[in-house]
Amino acid sequence: MNLDQRVRRDEAAARTASVAAEQALDERRGSLGPFDTRDKPTDAQLRRQAWDKDHRGSVETIAVHAFHAMVEVVTEVRGRNGEFEEKSQLWYASENSATNEVFGAGESRISVLSWSHPGVQLALSGELNEYYDIKANGYRLSGLETTARARFDAVLPEISGLYEPGGPVRAATKTVPKVGLKAVKLAMTADQVAAFVSRMTGLMVVTGAPGSGKTTVAFQRIRFLFDQQSERLNSARTVPFTVDRTRIFLANPNLVAYSRKMLVEQLEIPAQVVELVDPFIGDLLDGYWAFTHGARPRQRHLTALEERARRAYFGLCRADMLGKLWLTYERQIGERLAQVSEALWADVKMDAASRPLSATLARSLAACARRAGDNSTPLSSAVRLDGIFSQVARPYETFRQELAPAARDVFDEAFQRALFHIYDPLDALAAAFAPGRMEGGGRIARGTGHQARESEVLDALAADWVERRYGPEEEPWLAWLLRFALSEVEDPQGQGRFRLMPGALDAVGGQQERWTHVALDEAQDLSVAEASLLTSFVHPEGAVTVSADFRQAVTPTKGMEDAGALSVGSPLRDKQAKTTFRFGRNMRQSKQIGRFLQEFHEAAFGELPSFDVNPNLNDAKPRLILAPPAEQPRRIAQLLNVLRRSADMKSIAILQINEQEEVLTRLRVALEELGIALAPPFEAVGQKGIITTSVERIKGLEFDACIVLGLEEAERATLNFTLNRAYVALSRPARRLAMVCEHTPSLLQRMDGGLYDVAAL
Repeated sequence: MNLDQRVRRDEAAARTASVAAEQALDERRGSLGPFDTRDKPTDAQLRRQAWDKDHRGSVETIAVHAFHAMVEVVTEVRGRNGEFEEKSQLWYASENSATNEVFGAGESRISVLSWSHPGVQLALSGELNEYYDIKANGYRLSGLETTARARFDAVLPEISGLYEPGGPVRAATKTVPKVGLKAVKLAMTADQVAAFVSRMTGLMVVTGAPGSGKTTVAFQRIRFLFDQQSERLNSARTVPFTVDRTRIFLANPNLVAYSRKMLVEQLEIPAQVVELVDPFIGDLLDGYWAFTHGARPRQRHLTALEERARRAYFGLCRADMLGKLWLTYERQIGERLAQVSEALWADVKMDAASRPLSATLARSLAACARRAGDNSTPLSSAVRLDGIFSQVARPYETFRQELAPAARDVFDEAFQRALFHIYDPLDALAAAFAPGRMEGGGRIARGTGHQARESEVLDALAADWVERRYGPEEEPWLAWLLRFALSEVEDPQGQGRFRLMPGALDAVGGQQERWTHVALDEAQDLSVAEASLLTSFVHPEGAVTVSADFRQAVTPTKGMEDAGALSVGSPLRDKQAKTTFRFGRNMRQSKQIGRFLQEFHEAAFGELPSFDVNPNLNDAKPRLILAPPAEQPRRIAQLLNVLRRSADMKSIAILQINEQEEVLTRLRVALEELGIALAPPFEAVGQKGIITTSVERIKGLEFDACIVLGLEEAERATLNFTLNRAYVALSRPARRLAMVCEHTPSLLQRMDGGLYDVAAL
């Protein structure tokens, strides 16, 4: 078939699909009535309503726009009996569809598939006439070969787009891409698609350069799992992916509104799936720690430096600290179980018949001490409460039933106190961390740039532990311990677990409604305790999606250097179902900024960059502006006035590599005196005026133009992750980059001078 024939065929298909979709809308209006709101809807009703909403939306968009891509493929599909069937197929795809729609039958059949269909993605991103085997991915579709394809700017009233083979047909002029998170949908790169369709379960880690689409693909995978879960083999017997059972965790408050906008407006995913890490963990700990034995949040006011030191002490731990902490916890549990006696519930009034039962229960609990060992892996620990309950359930239940109701209530409260003493997380935290003063001091030094007095901070921490005080920096670790200690059985009032004890999964819907998909964005900025804790809530047959670039850890006091913590306490049943994808192309920035960033990466980190530049966007070279500090505001104001004359420069930010509030305040005063309108200090999104902030507050964001300050100090700084912050700052602009320095930074002196222009007084 030649180009003209394909164009005529596709124009006719667009008209037919549009008319058929409009007819389908007329026929189906009101076909699904609401369920009875007096009762809670069943899962089947909720899924049916979700599908009906998506189906209606898909048909509505097809009625207006028909489709946005075409692929001719030879597919291999696994049949019901396991045999493979090969067939030639013509598919169309809509970038606004969430369901696969078929209009007509036989030779007049027109299939308009969702943009998230794995076959569509492979057909659009792979090489023509090359077979792709995806048998191992768990789909009914086991392989395909693409013989022709096209992407359309429009199809009604006539085709406008690009055919392969064939070439352009009335193709529209390319527009300059806008900054901000955006769904790529039908224009993903081959490596993005490889991650996107790799599998529907297990752990997927997406990493790569700034602007390579990590967050975009991680978020799009959520929509993919919603839409295409029926394409899985044995889909009826697998866990469902639904809005209520999906969560995205963000560490940066500035990213919340930014991410929700993309999810809601471009992917039609409700904003309720997004959670901010700190408040979630704070609420989780409040729900877990029902009896604290006097432990309470620290009230003493700390200096900013001591707060930073404490955050670094806990936030910069490596993943192996999780194993050391659990090992300490298990030993504590064993020691305290061995000391159990009837004295723990001495306030209970018992008759003579109950006393032998009380003694039996005490002996049974004490005998469980033998289950404690040298175990550093929480999920396999024999002294988790589920394991202990299974050993003492009979004497525990028998004794409770023998008590009068009032005595039973007293016993339950006393027993709760006893368990929270045995499983006290603060004592275990203190015992595990206290011996490592040298390592802890090193973390404090890196996180504060050697400004804090490590020994004084460590002594103050030890004093707080004696007084049973803790701070927000300790909450993830305390919650982590209790999450793995508490019961996962969903039977708080029956006979499934100890009474009055909270459940480990109560906050995530319980075992029956456990989350099936957990996504972590910018995971490098989490502590190891946070990363392990959040991923532990996923269903064993579910999916975890992680977006991270460990060269972009920017917070001096918290961050991970690798993905090791993600496997600690992971409940995923298929431990081999871990895939890591490194995206290789910087799609955010101009070719000029991309080349500059490549060489900066090599100069800063001593390794070759693992990403390519974007060849499709050309702009000016980065500029180095040399001026003494007193002259810098004037030079910045001049540059801002030039940038604001361009219609393409809609978002402009002045970024400090390190957060220096006094320096930024002086700069803001000087700029305002020069007539520059500024957004509020340290605000990063949704503001009018020039943004002035630090790298820590804009991680994950991007702008049309950035002016970076403090690059000359980056290499000699002692503060943790300073080079990372410089790298992130230079990677925020899409079109224009300027660096304002007192002198040429040593890092730039090691780079090719032809990659940037120099302007001096």
